Amino acid sequence: MAEPDNEYRDPSGNRVIPCARDLEDFARLWILGLGTNLLADMPSDWQITLNWGDVGAPDMNNPAIDLFVAQDFDGGIAYLTNAADAQVQTIAAYNPWLGQLGPGQQIHLRGAQFTNGWAGNYFIWCGAKAGTGKLTLTVANGNGDTVAQTTACIQIRDIKQMYERWTVGDQPGVSPATNAVPAAEDLPPFTPAFQYGLSASTNTPYILYVHGWNMNRYDKDRFAESAFKRLYWQGYQGRFGVFRWPTDYGFSGDIFGSWSNPLTDPHNYDNSEFYAWRSAQGLLNKLEDLNTEYPGHVYLLAHSMGNVVAGNALRLAGNDQIVNTYIASQAAIPAHVYNGANTNLIDFTHTNPKIPSWLTRSSWGPDTPNIYGDRLAGNSASVGRRINYYNVNDYALSPDAWCFNQEWKPDNFFGGYYNYTGSTNDPAPWNHFEFVPIGESPLALDIVNNQQDLYEAFSYAAESRSKALGATPNVANLTQTLNLTTVWPTDSSGHNYSDHFYHSAEFRGDCWQEWNYWNTLLFSSQYGFNIGN
Repeated sequence: MAEPDNEYRDPSGNRVIPCARDLEDFARLWILGLGTNLLADMPSDWQITLNWGDVGAPDMNNPAIDLFVAQDFDGGIAYLTNAADAQVQTIAAYNPWLGQLGPGQQIHLRGAQFTNGWAGNYFIWCGAKAGTGKLTLTVANGNGDTVAQTTACIQIRDIKQMYERWTVGDQPGVSPATNAVPAAEDLPPFTPAFQYGLSASTNTPYILYVHGWNMNRYDKDRFAESAFKRLYWQGYQGRFGVFRWPTDYGFSGDIFGSWSNPLTDPHNYDNSEFYAWRSAQGLLNKLEDLNTEYPGHVYLLAHSMGNVVAGNALRLAGNDQIVNTYIASQAAIPAHVYNGANTNLIDFTHTNPKIPSWLTRSSWGPDTPNIYGDRLAGNSASVGRRINYYNVNDYALSPDAWCFNQEWKPDNFFGGYYNYTGSTNDPAPWNHFEFVPIGESPLALDIVNNQQDLYEAFSYAAESRSKALGATPNVANLTQTLNLTTVWPTDSSGHNYSDHFYHSAEFRGDCWQEWNYWNTLLFSSQYGFNIGN
């Protein structure tokens, strides 16, 4: 098991910050004295110390923090917003660890203990152990008499007790529930799942995040925690939750999964898409609950395949507006579901260089009619604004990945195969999809009258003519579209953001890298939620 960040140490046993991405866990601590540099200016025989004063209740009485020298000489947050500052902040030789402070311990803050006699006012710290107490600063003269003392009340909690985690199921292969319940996993024994109390204001905003494909429960929570922290550092004072649904995970190698990995199968992605469509009812019910408590102030962010869940939930809502603004980020869903006339089409004649030669051919279809046109275009009544965050060079949505998965349909399983018995030019209702079990009679899919059959056809049989929404600019029937390359940092190499990293960079990147993404998402009146501080 990986070493917890708060226990990560160098070969000498000194606590170090593993990487710049972890800096979002650190808050600032200022030691100021009437406009002077208190540590540098006080008499040489005086002492200034930090310790814990009164602690909280008996079951929360052991707070501990790790204290580091701050890179920012003005006490600012450049360690979160600037690449160079973030990198230097992690270098122990420049910004050393001063110690881990728990009850009964103290840290002395004097220039003599630092390289070159450094004595500054600014530090950063992160929680190392949960608890509640008064962090106490004491100034004593050469005789040991207290000259000044001040305290700051601090409560350190597991981040999973700071935002809501809703789930309709996390076990691959198990059908999603229709009602989301609070998730209590990975909390201390006998600790209930966190839920907010009643909102004190009818204007309190609530942001609900829906994750994408190929994530186990641990990864779902890590992405949610990154979103929660980054919204906090933007100044967001509202409420936040994650909606978890049962995607497959363990994918590796290529779009077909890995034959040797027991966690996957060749249809890992399509299985997950089937559960994504079916998870929409649970998301709808949760959104309705949230809108009752936060009327007009529910905001929805979905990533990748999570947009199948989100878009379908808003369709099921009908004419009831339950979401203020919906942002579809790198959406792994056909652009045609919002605009059937969009011309950003898949090239069915290409040869995929990443697929084994025995699987490639000069043309992969299309073999089924286009049944996606405008399927979700009519869900606009359920949401005030719909915004598409796209990247035309997105690796995961590229011709060699998402598009090729569409070309591969209808699927061929070990136990049978999907088929379309009509013509690719058939008009609606396209009710000629079937699943043919090996050695048995075909099973017709009634995509007109049976919603589950429709979801099955979408996931395993029906090819998309269009590229993914998350790789398509200027999609009609949406309020706005944002080219994600405008909010990511550029470099001199002419980077085109086609790395796999950039499909989920807002969660995986360092805080400074993704600062503009979260700032735009939260504050922009044109491209974001437009939520003020």
